[in-house]
Amino acid sequence: MNLKGLRYTAASVLVAYVLTACAVVPPRGTQMTNEQRQEAQASCIAQHTATGAIIGGLGVLALDNLLFGRSSGGRVAAGAVIGGTLGFAMAWGRCLRLFADIRSYPVAGAPETVRPSGYQPSYGSYVKFASMDITPETAAPGGKVKLNAVYYLMDPDMYRQVSVTEATVLYYYDNSKSSWTELGSASENKTVDLGTRRGEITFDIPKDAPEGSYKIMLKVTAMGREDSMAKDLMVRRG
Repeated sequence: MNLKGLRYTAASVLVAYVLTACAVVPPRGTQMTNEQRQEAQASCIAQHTATGAIIGGLGVLALDNLLFGRSSGGRVAAGAVIGGTLGFAMAWGRCLRLFADIRSYPVAGAPETVRPSGYQPSYGSYVKFASMDITPETAAPGGKVKLNAVYYLMDPDMYRQVSVTEATVLYYYDNSKSSWTELGSASENKTVDLGTRRGEITFDIPKDAPEGSYKIMLKVTAMGREDSMAKDLMVRRG
């Protein structure tokens, strides 16, 4: 394929990207039924996975033309498949807010939290995870996992309310790079009382999620302080 052909292909890719990017995803905070959530999940995943396949195919096409002055349809197709596989993991992260149901509620007030947390007024503002667990640790595509966490919010002024951000961050272990890659995050903002809080996060795994090692991090930010904990998740068929 010559340079002119490559330009036509790039233009086609751009049009395809724009079309996939136009997939309708409900605004953040929209209340949805289970059916609406599943439709939104599928739409969002399709949008970002298609983009990964397109970019993967174009990358091989451009590389072949630069190196050899031509391209192989088989290699372009393979590039699209690889791009789609990697793109699906990225899509899951970018659509995470549609897959993670983040909820939290108070367990104890600040005065009752002093002893179990070991808090002292000299610490100032204080954000600290006490515990976190994930069930199950190995799940199949299309399944669910649940995270339970307990964290402390403390301050010398024990009766104030504070703004808190509770975030779920998803990572994937990229064997080709031997490193963790952040796929995306979902978060909730709320105003709460100080003390002990429990977080419960139900996490849907897409039915076509790539097998492999993942890590789910919970992160809490409040009063200019931040703490986090993470658990490993293995996605495996069968």
